[in-house]
Amino acid sequence: MAHPPETLALWIARFLDARIATETPAASTLKAYRQTLQRLARFMEARGLQRWEEATPSLLQDFLEAETVRRGGSPSAWNQRLAVLRAFFAFLQAQGRVAENPASGFPWRSPRRPVRFPLPPAQRERLRTAAERLPETPVGLRDRLILDLIAHLGLRAGQAIALVLEDVGPDGADLRIPGRRGPRRVALPEPVRASLRRYLAHGRPALARDPGTRALLLNHRGGPLTRQGLWWVIKALARRAGLPPEALSPERLRPPAGLPLAFLPLEGEQR
Repeated sequence: MAHPPETLALWIARFLDARIATETPAASTLKAYRQTLQRLARFMEARGLQRWEEATPSLLQDFLEAETVRRGGSPSAWNQRLAVLRAFFAFLQAQGRVAENPASGFPWRSPRRPVRFPLPPAQRERLRTAAERLPETPVGLRDRLILDLIAHLGLRAGQAIALVLEDVGPDGADLRIPGRRGPRRVALPEPVRASLRRYLAHGRPALARDPGTRALLLNHRGGPLTRQGLWWVIKALARRAGLPPEALSPERLRPPAGLPLAFLPLEGEQR
């Protein structure tokens, strides 16, 4: 017997109500459920589908792949959305709306770190050229330094945003780099040294609002640059260079095999 026509949104609301009644989930969890299911509903409607019974495994596969790519290809993005789909369609199955759970056959993806594929030399050069053409404004000087810290020096995104003024050596000749095994001080190659000096002389002083803020990299409001802000800078540089922003990340900017950096002893260490 066919079910009377009902909107996709109606069953999303019923599912969320049932979750609240039985589990009292956190507000952030409910928001994640709602956003994922609303995106799935729009995904189906764009294909002319109006009933949850029409959601096939192949359609859910396409949806999960698209959402994972949108979130940068992270295995956690796949797993988070798969968990929502499994729970939602299990609810629909228990309510007699679907005969089987179409999300039950998908495997979880390993959270192991994926292999990093560095940018090809030609694309790296295009980014370098785009950075050199940035205006000599405080933000332009900062963005050029960010590219040097990652693409030339090999810093990770987290290391770059963790830098503070006290990490900069005399005359900007070296830099103390935070790391998993403790900080290390490294002598800066001339291009990075020049970029750092220009930023410290003409960029950061114009961005700074509060003398108590010690972060090296500041946003346009004078606060410490966040990881999200750094990603935004990299994406903006990609667009300037005519590269697809979605294919670029700070990880891919790092040198293919690292650089022979000249580590210096920290205070109290012996050479």
